[in-house]
Amino acid sequence: MNYASRYVLTSIDDIKKVVEGVLGGVEKKYLLTDESRFNISLVIKELLVNCFEHAVLSKKVPVILKAEMKNGVLTIGVIDGGGGFEYEKVCADICSDEDTLLKERGRGLKLVKALCKEIKYNSVGNSVEVKIAL
Repeated sequence: MNYASRYVLTSIDDIKKVVEGVLGGVEKKYLLTDESRFNISLVIKELLVNCFEHAVLSKKVPVILKAEMKNGVLTIGVIDGGGGFEYEKVCADICSDEDTLLKERGRGLKLVKALCKEIKYNSVGNSVEVKIAL
């Protein structure tokens, strides 16, 4: 059972359609529990909101999300045209702070890390690929 899709986002308003599209595509091939639906939705939203909050975007430099399901694993890749961030330092700071989930900033990355079996950033920090076991 395979699924693959690609989305181009130019506005934060596109996030809802992307989440629905990915979930709908996966569910054509794989039965998701309510918990899996929630977790996938949360991961996608957190990754995309970070792009729109931190990267400088335009119609010429959109956010691209790719989703692929293969062998019971959903892979989600997100890239934006921003300058990236020092993900190793930021992630280390977030993981070492037990109160991160209570703070306004940083909890999204901690949630994504908790819900994904694998996370890989590119060297710049403006592209991430996560894997979610279904």
